[in-house]
Order: sequence, then C-alpha cells, then structure tokens
Amino acid sequence: MGILIMSKKEREQLKVIGRLDAGEITQAVASQMLKLSTRWIREKLRRYRIEGDAGLVHKNRGRPCPRQWDPNEKAIAIELLKSEWRGFGPTFASEKLAELKDIKVSGETLRKVMIAHALWKPGKRKPKHRRWRERKLMRGILVQLDGSPHDWFEGRGPKCTLLVFIDDATSEILWLEFGESESFKGVASATKKYIEMHGRPVSFYVDYGSVFSVNLNNPERDKKTYFEMIMKDLSIDVIHARSPQAKGRVERANKTMQDRLVKEMRLAGISSIDQANDYIRNSRFIAKHNAKFAVPPAQEHDAHRAITGYDLNSIFCTRETRVVTNDFTIQYNRLVFQIQKNQPAIVRPKSKVVVCERLDGKIAIRLRNANLNFKELPMRKPNKLSPVEYVNLHRNEPENSSSPFLGNLEDFKSGGSSNENRKFSCC
Repeated sequence: MGILIMSKKEREQLKVIGRLDAGEITQAVASQMLKLSTRWIREKLRRYRIEGDAGLVHKNRGRPCPRQWDPNEKAIAIELLKSEWRGFGPTFASEKLAELKDIKVSGETLRKVMIAHALWKPGKRKPKHRRWRERKLMRGILVQLDGSPHDWFEGRGPKCTLLVFIDDATSEILWLEFGESESFKGVASATKKYIEMHGRPVSFYVDYGSVFSVNLNNPERDKKTYFEMIMKDLSIDVIHARSPQAKGRVERANKTMQDRLVKEMRLAGISSIDQANDYIRNSRFIAKHNAKFAVPPAQEHDAHRAITGYDLNSIFCTRETRVVTNDFTIQYNRLVFQIQKNQPAIVRPKSKVVVCERLDGKIAIRLRNANLNFKELPMRKPNKLSPVEYVNLHRNEPENSSSPFLGNLEDFKSGGSSNENRKFSCC
C-alpha cells in the first residue's frame, strides 16, 4: 500500500466529497462547504470515483513548475555573477540581464538563486527612528551637493571623488562629475557647469566640509569660504546639514552610484577620470537613473533662475586681499604685479585690493568692484650673493682694484686673510 501525501485543504475536500458520493449531501451543499463552483465539484467527484483518494491530489504535485527559470539562462547568469559581474546586487543584475543578454528574470528569483550559490548575503535591517522632512515643492528650490570618495575604477585607475548634485523635490540627478578630490577647484568647476546647464538654484544643501565652511576659529560664523563668497554673489543660499542623515537623498544616491555606476564603468572598460566624465556626458546613465528613481514634484514649475547678467568666469575664483606698497606693487603667489598709472578707480599706497584667480588660472585685481590695470614684473634677484658667487665675481680683478674683497674663498668664509695688506669688507 503506497503513501499518499495530501494537504490540509485536500483532506477537507476528501471528507466532503466522500459524503457527496454517499448521497448524504447535494452538489449545491458541497459547493457552499468547499467554496467551489458546482462544475468543479462534479469534476472532483468524477476523479474521486475513478482514482479514489488520489483523485483529489493536485495534478502538479511532484512535477517541476512549468514557469520555472530556464536552466541554461540560470547557468549563464551564475557564470556572469561569478566573473565579470561580481558584486552585482539582485535588482541591478536582473536589469542588466534583460538589457544585455535578453534574459528576463525577477530580482527576487535571482536573489534566491544568488543566495543558494553564496553570491549574495541577505542583510538584516534594524529599524531606526527618523524624523521625516517634507520634500520641497518644486525643482530647483533645494539642491543637495556632496562628494563621494571611492575606488571608482576598482584598481584600474586612481581613486577619485564623484561630485553629485541631486534635486530635493524630485530625487533627480542634475549633474555628476569626477575629480581628483573634493577640493575648491573641483567643486567650483562642477558647480559652474551645473549652473550653466540648469541655472541658479535657490539654495545648496551641503555638509561642513572645508570647501563649504570655515570650521576653525570661527565661532561667529562670519568667516566665509571661497565657495560661500561665490554663492553670495550669485544670490544662492548655502545651508549646512548637521548630519549625513539630514541630506539622506544625496547620501543614498552616493550609495547607488557606488553600486551601479562602478559596475557600468567596469563593463565599459573605463579606467580614468577623463574617460569617466566622457561616459557620463555621452551615455544615457543619468537619464536611465532618473527614469528609475526620480519622482514627480508637488508643483511642476522650475525654480532655477537665469544667469543673464552674471559673468561666471569672473565670479568663480579665489579671492585674496593684498596691500598696495609705496611703489604701487603687490605680491601674490610668489609673483609681483605692477599697478599701472591709469585706473578706473583711485589707487593709493596702503590701499587694500583683492586678487582674484579664476579657474583657468587668469589673474584679476579688483578695487571697489573695479578691475585694475596691471602687469606682471620679472622675478626679483636676491640681494645677497653666496660666497662662491661673490669670489667668482671678483676673481679676475687687478691688485690695485678697489674691490672690497681680494682674498680667497677660505678667507671669505673665515672672515680674514693671511696677507695683512689685503683687507675686505662684506656688504
């Protein structure tokens, strides 16, 4: 006698169908008891009379699912995830399978397969209490800006930083740019390109990094960084987040970039900053990311403002204060500049001027918002000569020369001469 495996639901059906076969109840009553149609009740009764109890067991019991994942496609996916696609997450891997290999599989199915083959480790998420903040009403009111240092090329190139601009209202990536580090020039260059493309946002949401905030000896918060000065000239507010969680949208975007963008660049064979920036500009990566993750704003208007009347090349610069000397020169970065006579503003000795160095390296000198006329002077020679230079200068002079020194190098170093008739004085 064989063993028959039945579910709880099938055992309930066995009792009712047995009573129906014995004539104790009608088909209508059996239909109400089992919540099945009378047509299906007749089919169940027919199977019961032919096959007995086994007639009520589901016909697919013990058979492979007809909708199961094709074994050949599964083998291809596993091989890719073990080699070229190592580190891919289930969701991203399922998208790339459909895009590149025309293999359609749900992320959950792939996740289970990856766990079974030790290619994915499910994480335990602990709930954290957070205070939820309303999104801004429209695009361009608040743009979150952050730098993400990471091994973006997975050892194929140098480590660098990705600067991410994301809109608070829509979670839309507005600009991405790779740089060597989160330096002023890197941030300023990326911000300038972003503003040229989209316009001036109402405010930037940043952290307390050294580019965005003067953190030492600044209790009154009156000292400003170059970035804050530039934003003030552009009428853009700079808001500092007190924790990474406060600007969670850009932090989550950084995490997504470190997962998806790294693997996209691996597939494209990218190994340098220039190649990475070209890939971002010329591919559809940002468009595809926004199509998947961006949300519609509460209001359809765009709060970005025009840049008409703003000379961005002059505004995006470093600014150092210098004092004009009596000979109308100033020094900056080991260079000497001569202030010309004809000027659009009155310049006097002791006047304080601002030396502006643009992102392209060009220098401008300003006084009361007027650009001064100047020229660069050649480097000044040192006033004192070394002992070797001094001796070489006077070596060939005659005995009756009026040179202050006619001795040898040893006499110069020791401060005297073995010949009493020879005397020297040092300048």
